[in-house]
Amino acid sequence: MKPQTILVLAALIAAPVFTQAQSLVERRDQATGWYVPVKMRVTTNGAKAKTVNVQVYMENELIHEIPGSPGNFTLNLDLEHSYTVVLAKEGYRSKSMFINTHVPEQRVAYPMYECFMDLEAEDKFTHSDPFYMDFPGAIVRWDEAAQGFTPQLGYLADIQSKMAMLRVQMDPQ
Repeated sequence: MKPQTILVLAALIAAPVFTQAQSLVERRDQATGWYVPVKMRVTTNGAKAKTVNVQVYMENELIHEIPGSPGNFTLNLDLEHSYTVVLAKEGYRSKSMFINTHVPEQRVAYPMYECFMDLEAEDKFTHSDPFYMDFPGAIVRWDEAAQGFTPQLGYLADIQSKMAMLRVQMDPQ
C-alpha cells in the first residue's frame, strides 16, 4: 500500500476517535493535539473525482502533499492556524480554499466542516483573464452564530459572480 494511501486512511479513521475524545474534557487546555476535521468531496465537471492531488499549506508554508488522493477524503487541521488547501488534477483548473481554524477559547466541541469543490476543465478558461482564478474559491472560518465553520458568504458570492462573468465571456452566443 502506498504511504500516502496509509496517511489518508489514518486520517479517515482518526476523525471519529477525535470526535469522541472531545467530550472527555471541559477546557481546551486539558488536551493537546486538537484539530478541525475537514471532509472534502471533490468532483470534476460535476462527476465524482477518482483521484486528485492535494497540497496543504499552513501559514503559507507547504506542510503536506498527497498525490493521487481519492476524491473524498478528510483533512485534520490543527486548531489556531491558517491553511490553504490546493486541489489539482491534470487537465483541470486548480482550486484552493483558505481555512482559518481559530475557535473561541471556551469552545471544547465543534462540528466537522464538510466541503464540496468542483474542478472544471482547464481548456474552458483558455481565453479568460486569470486574475480572479488565482483567488481562493472559499474563505472558511469559525462563525459564532452558526456554531461551526462556515464559508464567508460575502466573499463566496463575490468570487462566484466573478467566475460566472468569466464563464459568460467564454461561451460564444
